[in-house]
Amino acid sequence: MLNAGNIISVYSFTGNANDDGFLSSADAQPFIVNQIDEQSYRDLYTTKSSYDGSNYALPRRIRLVIELNF
Repeated sequence: MLNAGNIISVYSFTGNANDDGFLSSADAQPFIVNQIDEQSYRDLYTTKSSYDGSNYALPRRIRLVIELNF
C-alpha cells in the first residue's frame, strides 16, 4: 500500500514495466558481444532500464498543514 508502483504502461515485447527485452532479443546479441566489457554493458543497461520512470505514475502524496496563530 505504501510502496506501490503505479504502472501506467508496459513494454510490448515483454509486458513488463522494467524490462524492454533488448538484452534478451536475438537482434541485440551481436551488438552486446562486441562491447568492450559485455557483463558491464548488461549491468549498466539493466540499471538504466529499471530506473526509467516513464512507465510509472507519480506516487501518492499527502500534505499536512499546521497553522499557528498567536
